[in-house]
Amino acid sequence: MEHVVVDSSILVSSLLQEDVLHQQARPYINGLENGDYVFHLPMLAVVEMVAAISRRAPAGWQALLVGTKMSLRDWEKEGKIELYPLDRDRMSNSSHVAQQHGLRGADSVMVALAQELNVPLKTFDKEILQKFPQASI
Repeated sequence: MEHVVVDSSILVSSLLQEDVLHQQARPYINGLENGDYVFHLPMLAVVEMVAAISRRAPAGWQALLVGTKMSLRDWEKEGKIELYPLDRDRMSNSSHVAQQHGLRGADSVMVALAQELNVPLKTFDKEILQKFPQASI
């Protein structure tokens, strides 16, 4: 079982079938459901995911969001995902990461969590991949 921080870009792509990276994202969700992965997510990733789906999903996106929220809740209960709040220490670490790597705010939170937990960061975000060499697809 591999522990990873997963960026919201992978989560969104896995849920939106018309996304160009959908097929590349599905193995992460399948692995999560099969017990191959444990996802570590800052709570901010859930907000980003809901916002992205609300903006990009086709008709019927509300049903997709309800299903997504139910899946997240179930996965959390089953120990397949762990959510982390943005407390003062994480805020400070994320701010340092933003300065050090020149990343955007939410991206800095993802990178800082991966560093804190000393686990890989999986993302499709080109800027993170470029500026944070420890991140991968």
